[in-house]
This record gives sequence, structure tokens and C-alpha cells, in this order.
Amino acid sequence: MRLLSLDYDPVYGEATRATFAGDFSAFDYDVVIWDPAESLRFYATHSDTYRGLPCLAEGISVRIQADADRRANEFREFIRSGRTLVVISRPPQLCYIDTGQREHSGTGRNRITTNMVSLFDLLSALPCEVNPSRARGSRIEFVGDGPIVGLLRKYKEYLAYKAVLSRYPGTAVARVTGTDRVVSSIDRREDGGYLILLPVVDLRLDEEDVEDEEGEEDEDLYIEEAPTFQADLLEAISQLVGSATHSRPTWMERYSTTREEQIQQELTKQQKRVESARNKLAKLQQQKEAAEARDQLFLGSGRALEVEVGKVLEALGGIVIEPDPGRDDWKVAFPEGNAVVEVKGVGKSAAEKHAAQLEKWVAAELEATGKAPKGILVVNAWRELPLDERVQDAFPSQMLPYCESRGHCLITGLQLFVILADLEEDSSRADKWRKALLGTCGKLAGADDWRSVIHETKPAPVQEGDAEA
Repeated sequence: MRLLSLDYDPVYGEATRATFAGDFSAFDYDVVIWDPAESLRFYATHSDTYRGLPCLAEGISVRIQADADRRANEFREFIRSGRTLVVISRPPQLCYIDTGQREHSGTGRNRITTNMVSLFDLLSALPCEVNPSRARGSRIEFVGDGPIVGLLRKYKEYLAYKAVLSRYPGTAVARVTGTDRVVSSIDRREDGGYLILLPVVDLRLDEEDVEDEEGEEDEDLYIEEAPTFQADLLEAISQLVGSATHSRPTWMERYSTTREEQIQQELTKQQKRVESARNKLAKLQQQKEAAEARDQLFLGSGRALEVEVGKVLEALGGIVIEPDPGRDDWKVAFPEGNAVVEVKGVGKSAAEKHAAQLEKWVAAELEATGKAPKGILVVNAWRELPLDERVQDAFPSQMLPYCESRGHCLITGLQLFVILADLEEDSSRADKWRKALLGTCGKLAGADDWRSVIHETKPAPVQEGDAEA
């Protein structure tokens, strides 16, 4: 059975550890075990206290409420689908949350702002009504029989109760010895799912038995029976829901029926098909990721943009060399000559400082080699705007005289995207585009028709106020 732990430890093997606050879905699993006290501890970390309880900041207050509401709906649907939710029985898990309301008193420097808070119980995420109260002890007796009762009896010496339940779901299976104070119950829903409230199962080693060593593994903190408890819990649940594990010893592998052999042959055939399909899917996914990475030419900035520009330069037949940190973004050796490339992704148009930086790299390369390289400025301008709204110049007119006088080639990331698409259609056109890059002084022409390679598949969303009355 597939087990998901939400803030419960220890778990072993293929069980998945996750947090109540995380986004791991319960629906991928057969059994979920949740410890509310550990979940509250996660939210309360680094929080202040008020009246002896955690007092959460505004942001974490919003989060805990949203998480509790999300998990409550998930737990209800999880049980409704015939699966099992195990919850460690705890007293109310209370904290104070910020309501977002503020009260002010006084004026000027004497003005005081008071954050208004309210009490919140994380047990509100339970998909049932319970009325726990704080109580602590270890004298527990069991009620009736069945797989879960058998499990509790087997691990009786490790059980402790931290809460008693005056209201509980389903049938009581354990209570404080000699009383009617319930500490554990099982609720079987009409749709076949189960909600099980368990007392605390303390599987930790005593402090004197734990070696005080750095880098200590979590497993070293628990008794030897800890992995067995997990296996026994899942087996008990399996028996409870009527899906007990069938016995099949290893010697049975020597025997089979004709029907089993036919099924195995068909199973092997289908597994090969599935594996082949997975391989194809993996290749397609890689191709999709590569294609989407290419979009950084007209979406990205920083390193993501630089990498894709480098790929285009290589596709053009250049040998690309990454210079030392803090220098020009790329050096490239074309058959016809060398170039230095400055790459920028900006929210508006290119600026004269970008051209000045490029000229600095050109001068440095001239000094180092004695031969002036071609300066190429690649700017992904207006990168936050949709393509059809990039109507303003990427390279403003005031910077053109400077760039033209120094022989800079100015090109946008979107133009490089168009060039790359053209090369994929016919790689022999690389000569043409190299000569265009090396021969242009000012803005590159001939690669502006982005609509020939990028197609609008969905209409632009209607903005508020644009719809007709």
C-alpha cells in the first residue's frame, strides 16, 4: 500500500514524507498518516507567542487557514474514495492568527497600532467533528477486536495518549484504563473509506541510548521495531479494508498454470510497448524543453538569454568562446572574422550605455590581439510585452550614430529567433546571415517577420473595461 506521511515520523522504504503545508496530494496514495502537532510546530517556527500560544504573523496566518481548508476538502474526498486516513490523536492545536484588522490609539509619536488576532485550531482540517481535551498518560485498555486493536495490543508498551475524546468518529477501540475516556477510534464510512484516530506511538530511543554524533541519521533515533510498526500498520489497514496480502512463497516461482503463462506473455508484451512509449515520451519532452528554452531569445534576460544567443552563434557556424567573468558575454570566431557580443534583456529599449559597454570589449580585444573584432549588440527589448505590442523601437534613434560610427551590428533577440528558424529550414543560409551580421553597421535588416515562425494560437484575453456593454 502506498503511504504518505504528513509531518509524521518515522516512515521507511517507499513511503513518502511531506508536510501538511506542502502540495503533495493525498490522492496518489492508499493511506495517509498525519500528526497535527508536528504540523503546527512547522507554522509556529520563529513566531511570537501570545497568552502562551504561538502568534502567527499575517502572511503565515493566511497560509495556515488556506492549508487547513485545502487539506480538509482533500481528506474528505480521500476517505470518500475508499481510502484510509490515520490521524495521531492530539489535543486542540491552537494558535493565534492575524485577522488583518488594526486598531489605532493615541496620536503622533504616542500613536499605538494593535494587530487584532483570533484563535485558530489546526484540527479544523479533520473531516469530522471531534472534541479532544488535553490529557497525558500511558495506561490504555482496548475495546473489542480486529486488525487495529491487534496492532495496538502488539505495540502497547510504546503507546501514550496526549488527548482524550469526549466526541469521536465511529467506534472506540482504546480508552484510558478503568474509565470511559476514549483515546482511539475507527470510523468506517459508507463509501468504504476509513478514518482512524490513533494514540501517540512513541518509537524514539531513550536519550541515553542515542549517540551524540554529528551527521546522525534519523533512523538512529528510533527503536529497532520502528520499521516493523509501519509494516504492521499497513497490514492491519489492508486487512481492515479487505485487501490482505496474499501469501506467495518464492518456491512458487517454479510452478505456473497455462493461464498464468498466457497472462505473463501478454503482460511482457504490453510492458515493452509501455517502455517504448515512455522512451518516445521522454524524447518528446526533451524536444519540448529545448524548444521552450529557445523562447528565451525573446522572453529572457541574464544567463538564460546569453546561453540561447550562444547556441544561435554556433548554428551560424561560429566557434563560441566564453570569456572571463565580467567581460563581454561571448567571443565568436566566424570563418570571415571574429566578433565580440554583448547580450542584454531589458524591459524597455536598448540604451547608449549598452553600446558603450560593447565598445569597451571591442577596444580590449583590439589591445589584446592587435586586430579589431566586430562588435555585435544583442538586446531582447520590451521583453515583458506580448510580441504584437512591441511596436516601439528596440534601438532608439539617439544611439544609432554612435553605433554606426563604430561599426556595431544591432540585433534583437527576436530577430535571432527568426534567423535560427530560417537556419533550421535550410542550414546553407548560415553564410548569408553571417555576412549580414559582420557587414551591418547599425540595425540588422531582413529578420523582422516573426509572424512567419511564431503563430498566435489563442486570442488575447479581454481586459476589464474592454468588453462591450
